[in-house]
Amino acid sequence: MRRSTFLKHIQNLEEDDLRSELTLLYDKVKEVKQFYMMEIGSEQDRQKRYDKAKTEITAKFKTKSYRRPRRPRIQKINKIISELKQISVFNYEMIDVYLFCSETGLAFMNEYRFDSMPLNNLITKSFEKALNLIAECKMENDYKERCIDINLKSKRYYEISDLMQQHFEIAFDFA
Repeated sequence: MRRSTFLKHIQNLEEDDLRSELTLLYDKVKEVKQFYMMEIGSEQDRQKRYDKAKTEITAKFKTKSYRRPRRPRIQKINKIISELKQISVFNYEMIDVYLFCSETGLAFMNEYRFDSMPLNNLITKSFEKALNLIAECKMENDYKERCIDINLKSKRYYEISDLMQQHFEIAFDFA
């Protein structure tokens, strides 16, 4: 169905019919419920959704073996983040998720001595996206210590250390 056809359909409905349509959508479509939870829900409701996403991200890094650690599920982590970004209301709420993803990836690398290009890309891109949002929202003071900590933890890994340092210096206007 085209958007114009949909708009004509909506314009022909009465106010009560529109309300019943919205109620039906809310009950039947999970994405609509999530959208309204993020849009008109309280801060606590949104925080629950972000905490759930963090738990899901942590689960994608879990492994049992130190000798042969299971590769992190990078594609699933990216899917979780992109879905959360679509329903997120405020940009600055995604900063915490991006930083958490970088921290969890670095912790996985340290604990299991695991290094791979997809994991490196996940860590650096998440860190870069977080830094871009921090600069855009002018929240440098709120996240500076956490970013410094992540940057220091990345020093062990030459492949990502320089790139993360460059992004950090650009975002925090260091010369």
